[in-house]
Amino acid sequence: MSLETKRQIAEQLFNDTSAYADIMALPHHVSSRHPAMPQGDRAAQFAPFAALPFEAMAKCRRNLRAVCAVIATKPRVDLTVFAPETGESRTIRVRLKAANETQLTLLDGQVILVENLQAIQLLKNNH
Repeated sequence: MSLETKRQIAEQLFNDTSAYADIMALPHHVSSRHPAMPQGDRAAQFAPFAALPFEAMAKCRRNLRAVCAVIATKPRVDLTVFAPETGESRTIRVRLKAANETQLTLLDGQVILVENLQAIQLLKNNH
């Protein structure tokens, strides 16, 4: 399914508010018993890495440093990447041309932002 098709489906599903017409004009409820959650805490719930435990993020950073150390060999890696535009994660096997703390550049020139990286694994056999 193409990205454009997915976008069209999402627009149909999430932009049709007619099912909620009866409650759309109601005022926002404010609890008298529970304080409002700080905005930063609310935002953290929806961040791509919020669900990843600390150990998984630390492992990803360690593996990225190991890849950067051998970047001159154009290493083969498995990358698990979060796609913000679709909300999906995918794993791809690629060769890297360059890497630093903010981005990865694939041999074909495609750039992947480290902020969207969920996992990176240096492959043993680089042939």
